Amino acid sequence: MSRLSTLLRLEAAETERAQDASTIRHFHLTEQPLVLLPLNRSGTEADLLAVMYGDDPARPHLLVAPPNGQPTTFLEELADGILTHIDRFQSTEQLPGKGKKPARQRHTHAPQLLVANRKSIPYIGRLGRALRFTETPDGTDPARSVGRLGQWLTFFADHAEHPGSAFLLALTDLLTTHWITGQSRLEDEHLAALLAWIDPPAGTTGLRAALEAEDPQRHRPAGPATDPSFDSLELDPLLTAHDSAAKEGNTAAMMRLTDRLNALIHDYLKPTWDDAWDALGLLRTLPQTRDAHRRWAGDRDRFTAYRAYLAADGRPQPIKDDAVSAARRLARMELAQGAFDAHRALEDPFFIAERRTTGEALAGTVTDVDAHHTIPGARGPRLRPRLILHTTDPVRLDVGHLLAGPHNPRVHLTVRAITPRDGGTDLLLEVTNLTGTVAKPRTDSVPALGDLLELTFAPEFFSRPPFPSREDTPWTHGGPQHNHPAALLEQIEEPQP
Repeated sequence: MSRLSTLLRLEAAETERAQDASTIRHFHLTEQPLVLLPLNRSGTEADLLAVMYGDDPARPHLLVAPPNGQPTTFLEELADGILTHIDRFQSTEQLPGKGKKPARQRHTHAPQLLVANRKSIPYIGRLGRALRFTETPDGTDPARSVGRLGQWLTFFADHAEHPGSAFLLALTDLLTTHWITGQSRLEDEHLAALLAWIDPPAGTTGLRAALEAEDPQRHRPAGPATDPSFDSLELDPLLTAHDSAAKEGNTAAMMRLTDRLNALIHDYLKPTWDDAWDALGLLRTLPQTRDAHRRWAGDRDRFTAYRAYLAADGRPQPIKDDAVSAARRLARMELAQGAFDAHRALEDPFFIAERRTTGEALAGTVTDVDAHHTIPGARGPRLRPRLILHTTDPVRLDVGHLLAGPHNPRVHLTVRAITPRDGGTDLLLEVTNLTGTVAKPRTDSVPALGDLLELTFAPEFFSRPPFPSREDTPWTHGGPQHNHPAALLEQIEEPQP
């Protein structure tokens, strides 16, 4: 947590009202996302008790696992419901070729899953892992099977780890990006309490509203785990009574108890369902950034590629990545995080202010400009204007770092020298693009003397390092494996601009 976030949290605690942290949205929200609220059985790894899901706030679908016996029908119904939603996204657009990249098709829309809190995201991954190797019964369509549901859930969970991806999002994460409360981060994972801080009822404060929302009789925890008091006082006695009726062969009693179980789970999940749509409404009031559109286009590329992979091959994801895939995945995620943070800083005044407190961004005054500086080139001198920026912010940069600023995000400045002076630091910066030529220089790319600049890492600074091909990788590190599904998925997951 940065100093700025800490100060806002202290102010929220003192005023008993959430503080605005960001007024723009960095994640794309689709017109009809699928809200998914899983509820797990107590003490098990990924054993569903119930799921409430849907893309219409007025029509939630509730599925409850049978109290005893095999949950085959329950899982088949869940697969049918979620896969039906995914299959709605069929329309495509034709993208022209660019450079060495051939023309390709891309889906115009893609599915998006929203869960209540952060813990639900790894649970979706565990559920996908538990289901994706389920064998398809003879005579049934593999594309509508429980195993295919597991593959898609794994796909969503894997991309939830990719910075900037909007396939699978936790509503509490989205809300805390824009509002800071006076409670702890752990308490912010309670969706009802978080909403109470952000949008309390008239006549009360966020703190008082949150205390009421934390009452387990009003709002149960949002999942995927159940509330222990709910388990011991309400759920377990009902399941025990159902087991007794089953042993006695009392079908009528079993049906009554099943109806009571469905009603109990519905009442448990419905408040969180309503909170999820209220949170979505709050988030939609924030304008979406341009880069969120660009990243969503990359998500649609990955959705298109994965759907094509399932149609052509269809094997489930491996249990573990091999060494080559793991190294490349880690590199992609690290670079994506750096580029995502850089884009956010260039678009969001709050975020760049946060980065200034950590030394990842700085602000200063232009004290000298050499607009006609050149460097030797193969075809003659090349214009590379230079300037000196004096800052009193902490500087944690190195010579060679590529910077950009909100004043003109497309202009890149390379750090050429760092010199301490007068209690601050002088940075010698060189403009490396959009400079024009010596004969026709572009003055709009060069800051003027006395300008105040904010600068942070340019997103283009985070470029992918070269990796050897699988054929050139020793067998001890995972290669070559030409027909391994991981090799195909590795190609699919590559983001395409």
